[in-house]
Amino acid sequence: MRKSKKGSFGRRGFLKGAAAGAAAFVAGPVAGAQQAPPAQSARAVGIVPPAGAVAAETEVAPPLVDVLTQGRPGADFMVDVIKSLGVDYICANPGSSFRGLHESVVNYGGNTKPQFITCMHEEISVAMADGYAQVEGKPLMVFAHGTVGLQHASMAVYNSFCGRIPIFIILGNSLDATTRRPGVEWKHSVQDAAAMVRAPSASRS
Repeated sequence: MRKSKKGSFGRRGFLKGAAAGAAAFVAGPVAGAQQAPPAQSARAVGIVPPAGAVAAETEVAPPLVDVLTQGRPGADFMVDVIKSLGVDYICANPGSSFRGLHESVVNYGGNTKPQFITCMHEEISVAMADGYAQVEGKPLMVFAHGTVGLQHASMAVYNSFCGRIPIFIILGNSLDATTRRPGVEWKHSVQDAAAMVRAPSASRS
């Protein structure tokens, strides 16, 4: 049931009033009127806090934060290395353990040769690398989280191993215990991330 608009202020009326008030405030005092000092007139209308209080205009230093970037990170150098290998694409399910390299591929490398392709699963990333190598005759690169990411990718890695298809995988891993953040980085870090998929050293006939 519709309510009558008579006697109700309404949204449109409120906006008109607000606009008129803002215009009057911006216009300032009437010409010829004596203007009081800013602090005195502002205090009179209750804008400036009383003596001893911190003024609203006082700049407050931002809190200290842990900055995770630097001017010339080593990941930029790694992007130069990857470009020198002629890699066209990188497939990956983004992970925190290689976040610096991911950022450098996009921002420093311009996301061009190699171009980052986001995948929903590590096994898909390696399967794409397998198919690309068979079609183009050269490897495609994969980024993977050092533990759980490589475990997800392991079946596709095994398929490529059986088919003798070259793939290039870079694993992220927080090896230095002094730089690991608390929580999941400790659970997702190992001493030898590639051990689970490394081929045995014994010669095969």
